[in-house]
Amino acid sequence: MFKSVRQSMAWLHTWVGLLFGWLLLAIFITGSVSYYRHELNTWMQPQLASIQIKQETAITTAFAYLQENAADAKSWYIGVANAHEPVNKVYWQKADGDFESKTLDANTGEVLNLSATRGGDFFYNFHYQLYGMPVSIGRLIVTIAALIMLITLISGVITHKKIFTDFFTLRAFKGQRSYLDFHNVTAVLALPFFLTITFTGLAIFFYIIFPTGMKKLYPDNPYQYFEEIRIISTAEKDPTATQATMLPIEYFLRQSQQQWGNSEIDNITIKQPNTLQAKLVITESKDSSITHHQAQLSFDAHDGKLLRDTRNNSVIATLNAGVYGLHMAHFAQPILRLALFFSGILGCAMITSGLLLWSLKRQIQNKSNRFHFGQYLVNRLNIAAIIGLPIAMICYLYANRLIHIQADQPNYEIYSFFITWLISFLIALATSQHHLWKSQLKIFILLAICLPIFNLYILISKQYIHSFSDYWSFLRVDLIIMLFAVVGIFLHQKIIPIKQKATAKIQQKILKNAQIKSAQELTE
Repeated sequence: MFKSVRQSMAWLHTWVGLLFGWLLLAIFITGSVSYYRHELNTWMQPQLASIQIKQETAITTAFAYLQENAADAKSWYIGVANAHEPVNKVYWQKADGDFESKTLDANTGEVLNLSATRGGDFFYNFHYQLYGMPVSIGRLIVTIAALIMLITLISGVITHKKIFTDFFTLRAFKGQRSYLDFHNVTAVLALPFFLTITFTGLAIFFYIIFPTGMKKLYPDNPYQYFEEIRIISTAEKDPTATQATMLPIEYFLRQSQQQWGNSEIDNITIKQPNTLQAKLVITESKDSSITHHQAQLSFDAHDGKLLRDTRNNSVIATLNAGVYGLHMAHFAQPILRLALFFSGILGCAMITSGLLLWSLKRQIQNKSNRFHFGQYLVNRLNIAAIIGLPIAMICYLYANRLIHIQADQPNYEIYSFFITWLISFLIALATSQHHLWKSQLKIFILLAICLPIFNLYILISKQYIHSFSDYWSFLRVDLIIMLFAVVGIFLHQKIIPIKQKATAKIQQKILKNAQIKSAQELTE
């Protein structure tokens, strides 16, 4: 069928890239945004902008709340308030095994009636498990997509033997050649990032790719592995543990200050609270390692004795943590995180140019210029993935400012995301090829420009902000949105629609072939 390995790799790269390109683009876009999911969480909870916190007070109030409302729980978890998220997040496992959580005011310990928004965590969940699908099915599909991405990257490098030399060639506004050049440049520029992200993503979901080993080692509870890989168990939990009073939380805070100074605390966990077996673990926030190896202090919560380090420091555990760290970039400082974000955007650009290149090639090959349903559908799916998804993400943010989500109500923010995405696709189906790209770009540009203005109006009118320092946490997100609005304006003004370019090339070829045929007839 194929004359060479390169030809077979080209076929594989083309068709596999097309069939999974739309899904991969959605995964890459939401994954790139997830680098700033905590900032988005703050943006979507404007009530928190002006809250000032002191960690010692935050920990004391959270501990008091759990003592009053969950004294008989099996375990406690306190996500300690910090500058990025100035509220306490407390979780506990009740005596019957169910879990409960609350968001608390860091200063008073009172339960906050905040919007039940999923914030940036929605994009994060969509990225790795396709939010809305059953978790197991969503993760399986994402794993397959990651495997396809790895195959596509390798086959692309094999197919294009001059990919690295052509990296220095970018011919703008030259039709098909421009799309190919842009595809090559974006691929080479961030190839190390693509390979790292794809491989680590597959490594994280190894239990989906190779489930047999996990089931053999942990036949009753396969997910026991994830607990053992983090913490070395020192004793079995005793369901009839003797009740006993724990030392005040202030004692453990003083002990942590002696070890770490005034370092910020990330979280506190207590196993079997208010018993003789109670164990309290304090985790430091500061960490610059790839393995996300935050310092920990483990105490006997009853007598205050400092216990040995219970963190699993084995080679396998370190490797596992390193894979997670590389993929999620917990270690990344602001500049590096920004670079990783734009590397993810380059990945989106690479996939986009590949999809457009496929469409353009097929339009040129269709010399009869007849209606072709496959090409029609691919063009509309391209629109839905390339422009429709960003429009849906913008509308998700608009919905946050327009709707207050109650915990016991449907999440209309998420509904607005999927409904907008569907509407974008339906509009694309009803729009002619001539107006297809520019019409949806206009919608995106308008929404992106207006959102920061609308956001500022809401923040001021509802008195969520009182100074520029309060507004800064929102401005960072608004500036990124404005940046992409500028990119949209550039594309709208400078990129000639694919249909026009393809038609022009077809007409030139037809005219040239006609002239050649006429010349041959004259010579005869």
